[in-house]
Amino acid sequence: MVLDWLARNPRADRSRRYAAAQRAVIDPTSLPDIGSLGVPDKGPTPLLALPALAERLEVGEVRVKDESQRFGFGAFKALGGVFAVHEFMAAHKGRRPADFVFTTASSGNHGRSVAMGAQLVGARCVIFLPRFTSAEKEAAIRARGAEVIRIDGDYDTAVAECRRQAGQNGWTIISDTSWPGYETVPRDVMRGYTVLADEIVRQWPQMPTHVLIQAGVGGLAAALIGYLWATLPQRPLFVIVEPSSADCWFQSNLAGKPASASGNADTVMGGLACREISPITWPVIGFGADWFMTIEEDQVMPTRQLLGHPLGNDPAIASGPSGCAGLAALVRLCGNKDARGAVGLDKDARVLLINSEGNLGEGSA
Repeated sequence: MVLDWLARNPRADRSRRYAAAQRAVIDPTSLPDIGSLGVPDKGPTPLLALPALAERLEVGEVRVKDESQRFGFGAFKALGGVFAVHEFMAAHKGRRPADFVFTTASSGNHGRSVAMGAQLVGARCVIFLPRFTSAEKEAAIRARGAEVIRIDGDYDTAVAECRRQAGQNGWTIISDTSWPGYETVPRDVMRGYTVLADEIVRQWPQMPTHVLIQAGVGGLAAALIGYLWATLPQRPLFVIVEPSSADCWFQSNLAGKPASASGNADTVMGGLACREISPITWPVIGFGADWFMTIEEDQVMPTRQLLGHPLGNDPAIASGPSGCAGLAALVRLCGNKDARGAVGLDKDARVLLINSEGNLGEGSA
């Protein structure tokens, strides 16, 4: 089988134990205490079964973890930024929130989450947005009391400018991507994401055989893969999904080390518009993912419509372009006989997808 959009991970040894290198990234014994956060609606998001879709795709089950309902926020990113700000303040007891200015670069949802965290503790916040971020998402960030700085460039350019200005002004960066010497905060962000993985384990005792997970820099994918790999008696088969123009994980898999995307990351899937991975996530994704694949732009809208106007009596799910990426990947795999066979999507397959964002939160980096 030769497909330019699907590649096996040659490092994925399914007998490999979850070891110290992985635990240093995602420690399943260190779940956040959501109850300590001053957020509304602390309950778990639903795990929705789509039996009519499963029948259409000729797989055993399809279930969608609907993060569009997280904290009334609309995206899984609420778990990361809010928790990381909370952890930072807990580590600096005795300091006033007014002493800190929190900042990050984001295409939408992560910035909104950091702004929400700063608002909850009473600190100032500055968010750097790339050129493509919509006016609606900028307004949502400003509604949380944050200042916004627009960058004439992409997400990675916004990250660089955020780092430059934070260094000049003494601001505290709450980023979901790592770089040399900056790893503690991204770990805290990913710890926040493990909450949804723990909820899945509690909600689906039978558990999935396949997990299709979209990846930008890798925070959500690492949290989900790491937690399930470490805690389940049988590790699911993990498939990493990216836009073809922002395939930094696909290229990293081929190179055997962190590598840049082959394209310019110009994609409607704003939350996945990343040209570089977060290096800290490599020990988990680089060795835990079984397959890497890409999807095309013209597959996004039909998939959003399929979720919003479902088959049979399946529940309707409001999804943004990045949120529906996992389903777009599943449809692509099931539509190709060789790919379906390689990944093992048969009548016994139980497939987990993550709707990482609702209609408002189209960017999730």
